[in-house]
Amino acid sequence: MFPEELCRKPVWRFFKELCVIPHTSGDEERISGYLKSFAEARGLQFDSDDPGNVLIRKPGAGNPVMLQAHMDMVGEKVAGSSHDFLVDPIEAVLEGDRLIAEQTTLGADNGIGVALMLELLDGNYPGLPALECLFTVDEERGLVGALQFPPEWITAGNLINLDSEDLGNICIGCAGGRDVCITLIGESQEYSGSAVKITVDNLNGGHSGMEIDSGNANAIQLAARVCRQLEDLLDGRLISISGGTKHNAIPRNAEALIAVEDPAGAEALCSIIVKDFLEEYAGIEEAITVKCEEVKVNHCLSEDSSTKMISLLLALPHGVRKMSGVVKGLVETSCNLAIAEWQENVLTVLLSVRSAVEPAKDAHCESIAATGRLAGAKVSMGNGYPGWAPDKSSQLLKIAQDSFRECFGSEPVVEAIHAGLECGIIGERVGNLDMISLGPDISDVHIPGESVSVSSVASFLDYLIDLLRRFAR
Repeated sequence: MFPEELCRKPVWRFFKELCVIPHTSGDEERISGYLKSFAEARGLQFDSDDPGNVLIRKPGAGNPVMLQAHMDMVGEKVAGSSHDFLVDPIEAVLEGDRLIAEQTTLGADNGIGVALMLELLDGNYPGLPALECLFTVDEERGLVGALQFPPEWITAGNLINLDSEDLGNICIGCAGGRDVCITLIGESQEYSGSAVKITVDNLNGGHSGMEIDSGNANAIQLAARVCRQLEDLLDGRLISISGGTKHNAIPRNAEALIAVEDPAGAEALCSIIVKDFLEEYAGIEEAITVKCEEVKVNHCLSEDSSTKMISLLLALPHGVRKMSGVVKGLVETSCNLAIAEWQENVLTVLLSVRSAVEPAKDAHCESIAATGRLAGAKVSMGNGYPGWAPDKSSQLLKIAQDSFRECFGSEPVVEAIHAGLECGIIGERVGNLDMISLGPDISDVHIPGESVSVSSVASFLDYLIDLLRRFAR
C-alpha cells in the first residue's frame, strides 16, 4: 500500500513507482529498465552501460549541471517479516508528516533522490539549465556503479549529489572506505551431548557511517561475549556463529550454536548476561534480547579452535578509531564489524573501514589484518574507494548557500560526513567537477522504520529548482 493522497503531489508519484519495483543492491535490472523507458517515453536522450547505470539528458539554458543519485536500496526487515525484497513492493504508511516503512527499509535512501530527478526531467519547470542526470547502480555494496560508468558521459562542470539526509545541511566532503575480509578455519570433532542456540536480537543497528559514533551495540560482538562466558563458565564449545547482512549496516542480530552439557545453566547464565548488556547500554539500547534454546547437534569445534574463533571476534575492532582533529565533531576513522558468516567449520568476517584520511584508513586496515594473522587467519583487502576532500572555496557551495538563504531565511550548515558518497569517485573519474551533496530529511536509513519528511521534500524541491535556475541566468 502507498498513501494515494501523496501521489497527486510532485515527486511522490515517481517515488511510488520506485516502491513497486524491487531494487535492492545487485537487483537493479528492472529499475534500470524503468529509467530507460521513462526517457524513451518523453523523447529524452539517454545512455546506459552493462552494469545498469543510466544517464538521462534534458535540454535547458546555459551550461549543463549534473544531478546524481543511486537507484539501489538496502533491504532490511524486522524479524518474522515475510517480505521478499526480490518480488514484493515496499509498503509505506503516512504518519503525520512522515512516510514510513514499518516492517522494512523504505528506500528513501536514495529513492527520493531518484524521484526528484525524475520530477525535474518530467515536469514543466522553466528557466532550468541543461541537466545531466546520472542514476548509478550498486552504491550500497561499495559504490560499484560509480566506479564503472563511462566518465565521458559527463560534460557538466558542477555536480549536485542528492544522497544527503538533512535539509538544512550542505555536504562538501565524505570519508573513503575499504573492506577487510578475514577467514579462519576451525577443527571440527564429533560431539553427541547437549547444545544451545543463542540469539542476540532487537538491537538498534544503523548506518555504519552516519551512526558509528552513536554507541549502538554490535550484535556479533555481543554474541561472541555470550559464547566466551559459556565457554569459560560451562565448558562450552563453539559450533557456529553468524550475524550481520550488509557491509554498511551495524549488525542488529546474531546467532551462535554452543555445545554445552548444562542447557539449563546456559539459559540461566544468558538471563544474567542480558541484564548486564542492558545496564552497559542504558540510554542507548533499550530492547536487547538474548534467547537461549536447547538444540541437537552431532559435532562441535575442538577446544583450541573454539577459543581462537571466539577470541578473534572479541579482538576485532568496531566503532570509532579516531575523531578528526580538523573538523570538530567529525569521525575521522572507524570500523564496522559488519558480517560474520559460517560455512561448516569456516568463519568469514567482513569489516568495513572508513576514514577521511587515506593513510589512516590504510593503517587501520593493516592493524585489523595483523589481528587476523595473529589468529592464524587468511586476510584479504578490497581496493576501496577514495574520500572527498572538502573545498570551502567552492563556487557551487557559495551559490547553494545564497540560494538557501533566499529560500529559507537562515544559514545552512556546511559539513563533511563520515559516510561514503559517490562524489569522491565521480569527481576523481570525471575530473574538474565542483561538487556538493544535498537532500531532504530522511531518518533511520538502512533499518526497518526508515522514514522521510513529506514537507521537507516539497521544500527541498523548491530549493533545488531555485539553485538550478541560478546556473541558467
